[in-house]
Amino acid sequence: MNGWIKVFAPASIANLGPGFDALGVAIEGPGDIIEARRTETPGVVIAGMTGESANIPLDPARNCAGRAAETVLKRLKGKGAKGAGLEMKIHKGLPQGSGLGSSAASAVGGAVAAHLLFGSELGHNALLEAALEGEFIASGSKHADNLAPSLLGGFTIVRSHDPLDVVRLDAPSALRFVVALPDLNIETRYARSVLPESILLKDAIHNWANAAALAAAMARGTVAEIGRAVEDHVIEPVRSKLIPGFADVKRAAIEAGAHGCSISGAGPAIFAVASVDAADRVAVAMHAAFQRHGLGSRHYVCPADNRGARRLD
Repeated sequence: MNGWIKVFAPASIANLGPGFDALGVAIEGPGDIIEARRTETPGVVIAGMTGESANIPLDPARNCAGRAAETVLKRLKGKGAKGAGLEMKIHKGLPQGSGLGSSAASAVGGAVAAHLLFGSELGHNALLEAALEGEFIASGSKHADNLAPSLLGGFTIVRSHDPLDVVRLDAPSALRFVVALPDLNIETRYARSVLPESILLKDAIHNWANAAALAAAMARGTVAEIGRAVEDHVIEPVRSKLIPGFADVKRAAIEAGAHGCSISGAGPAIFAVASVDAADRVAVAMHAAFQRHGLGSRHYVCPADNRGARRLD
């Protein structure tokens, strides 16, 4: 395989309210595209980057996609593994600091591209571990709540990181995620730094119950129950203070017909759970609410992506 291949890795919503660092879902539409080809020179070279690429280094050791691809190459076995080389081009369809798994999509795309080019025997867990190396560059920690849905598609539960153990379910086709992304950047490292070191037991119990209810609702395919279960009494009260107008945007979403609403990942994106017939109305309401607080925003109305990372060419 000497020609270029093209890999797409979808955006994702992590936490989903009560499932901090554990729950995630891939969404259709936005994502990153990695083009890659084998080279005779060992190692990874990033030949260029387009899209939402401001301030992202081309040095593969400091780039999420590059680091993930390097990790896959190091784990190759058999003839030619030692001199394996790869050149890639990255199209960033997701802005950094959006709360939509931008770094995770890059890391997954880089890992999958290297895996496909060299026909590696790495399974899903090994590819996730390689992508975790890329994610570490962006967030300073290794969490698979965005990586797992971007790689596997659907709704994922990261049951454990050591050892890595992920449970996956298809998300229902009737489900729509309405995502409002304001013109604001929140670095994941900073969003983690404001989290409380301890929480009340009653808040923990509330989140445990809702996380379990959310998984059950996904399995049953009931959109309204999914929306009701995205309530978060632990992380949202803290991180919502970083997003101007959060309470008004959430209220507007619910009044327009959303079944539930919370922060996507570390923010500033806010997601709402809606039925197909209400989704566009919810998007307009969320956009207008941000405008009232002096913030422009873009919005996405997305089904869940049950396919995950995939080859496009």
